Amino acid sequence: MESSFILFLFILSPTLGGRIGGGRSAYMSFQDVVCPAEEDITPCVCYEVNPETLDIDCSAVLDEDELAAVFQANFPSTSFRRLVINSNPNLKLLRNGDLGEASFQEIWITQGVLEAIEEGALSGSSSTLLHLVFNYNNISTFPFADLESFTELISLDLRSNNIEGFPTLSSATLKTLYLSKNPLGILPDDAFFGTPALEDIHLSSTKISVVNSGTFAELEHLTVLGLGNNLITYLEEEAIQCSPSVGLIDLGYNALRSVQANAFPGAKDAAVFTSLATV
Repeated sequence: MESSFILFLFILSPTLGGRIGGGRSAYMSFQDVVCPAEEDITPCVCYEVNPETLDIDCSAVLDEDELAAVFQANFPSTSFRRLVINSNPNLKLLRNGDLGEASFQEIWITQGVLEAIEEGALSGSSSTLLHLVFNYNNISTFPFADLESFTELISLDLRSNNIEGFPTLSSATLKTLYLSKNPLGILPDDAFFGTPALEDIHLSSTKISVVNSGTFAELEHLTVLGLGNNLITYLEEEAIQCSPSVGLIDLGYNALRSVQANAFPGAKDAAVFTSLATV
């Protein structure tokens, strides 16, 4: 009996891994996580990060139709850790259905010309998504209404895009939000009522001019608040109500002329960075 057990361990423990830069793996992991054939997904490239984890890079796709065609191919495994599309000069629209049956924990579409993401385009990953990164594009349309269905989402990075007006946000799990360098304008009083788990909020360079009392009051876990390089000139009493967990409030490079006493109630040990405008 003992010798049989030892043999069983030997059979199940070969060293697996390495790049599957197209083509099939020479091995198959315990859960049969394996890349598609290279010829089926070109110009995308699949990587086996470890025996149970796949990444796919589609940075070289020529257009939306080619991306959609890749994800209609035969995928032995449809569960991926990460999709990467970086510095693509062609992809302007991510359509509903373009990602086929694949699901991802992370989607990184960055430094490109993406303008819009359709409602439902990310829904195949609603139960798996942890991180959404769409920074440094030209996005003006994003399916914010779908966020509520992403039951594991931790971070959303949309910095350096073209989102006008503050979006309606609803997510019970979201902890980190980057909306810096978008022309948001007005910061609504109820901007964060639907995102109680937020810890890090980054809203620098968004043309915000007014912060009303109570906007951050319900965020019990907030630790970092970035409001730098905006148009804020005045902070009334209790303008930035926050919990004792806050460690940093950045208001630098605004045009602050007046900050009332008790403008930061609750921020007991926070570092507050401000720069008052000169008259």
